[in-house]
Amino acid sequence: MIIKRDETRVYYEVHGPVDGPAVLCTHGVAMDHRTFDQQVSALADRYRVIVWDMPGHGRSDPIGRHEPFSRTAAELSVRLLDAVGVDRATLVGLSLGSLVNQYVLAKAPDRVAAMIHISGGSLCPRYPRALKMLIPLVSFGMALYPRAALHTAFAEHKALTESTRRYLSETIAATGKPMVTHLVNEMIRDMTAGLPEPPERPTLILYGDHDIGFIRRMSEKWHTRLPKSRLVMIDQAHHILNQDNAEACNTAIETFLTRAE
Repeated sequence: MIIKRDETRVYYEVHGPVDGPAVLCTHGVAMDHRTFDQQVSALADRYRVIVWDMPGHGRSDPIGRHEPFSRTAAELSVRLLDAVGVDRATLVGLSLGSLVNQYVLAKAPDRVAAMIHISGGSLCPRYPRALKMLIPLVSFGMALYPRAALHTAFAEHKALTESTRRYLSETIAATGKPMVTHLVNEMIRDMTAGLPEPPERPTLILYGDHDIGFIRRMSEKWHTRLPKSRLVMIDQAHHILNQDNAEACNTAIETFLTRAE
């Protein structure tokens, strides 16, 4: 199905019972709605699970490079909830999707029942502005990186299982190096801009035991700052933990959703 913002078409799918509690899943950089296939399979018998392709990913059109990506994606998330007739949803965000969902919570808190962050990071407090010095370095480094090598490195440094790596290699090839470079720089801008202290919501924070130390430390620190949060480390999983170890991830999500109802 498609929603439109001006001339931009955005693809989404809805699974599960119409009257089930809504769960909106937002993927990471250079991925698409299929990122959450195994979560849809586990949840759709009870929950109304919405998955979508953010702009410039999968079957969705890109947006202008002048538009702030995460804030625009957050706006589209709310439009998507409107389109499917959902007042409140639990927001599931993977990596970049976690940042996007924090903008949704900041701008439309009445639409958010709970938050699930997978390999994400808090935008509050903001990161030092000096971090923006990395933007030209990222652009320069990515320009020099051979395309095929980038696809391989992207997959191998974010996933453990061969099936997840194949998926990532396919999706980054489809997304393209210019878009990936733009999104990495947009994430740096998000981190240095920051957001105010968020309203309290039940929150689940998930990270993989093989993810980089920065993500693991950030997840643990984030948990200590959120009084209504639960922190779960997923064994035998890297950044894309919901695919690397879908069974453990789904158990954690289902347990959290049951408690949050």
